Amino acid sequence: MTMMDSMTNEELDSSNPKLMNESRILRIARGAGRPVRDVMEMLEEYKRLAKIWSKMKGLKIPKKGEMSALSRNMNAQHMSKVLPPQMLKQIGGMGGLQNLMKQMGSAKDMMGMFGGGEK
Repeated sequence: MTMMDSMTNEELDSSNPKLMNESRILRIARGAGRPVRDVMEMLEEYKRLAKIWSKMKGLKIPKKGEMSALSRNMNAQHMSKVLPPQMLKQIGGMGGLQNLMKQMGSAKDMMGMFGGGEK
């Protein structure tokens, strides 16, 4: 988090690599008290996650109470195509992904019961 605190809003919101030249990366590292290598790793991870999120644009997120088994299965199939294979393996494969989505739907329903979540 400290590295991101050392960045401007424009840098955080932009995917423009020209904003991140060597001297700027060095200043971010100094401001965060971290090695330049850590800043570079964070930027690479950001690029990787941005690519995953852009592939997830077709994923339909249902409203509260609309997460049927069929829509969970369809979303899980879409997610399995988007996630890197090693991440899918860590989750436990397709079955683990479906279970995770089911748990996420249950957690959202529970939040609604206790006054949290969307209104």
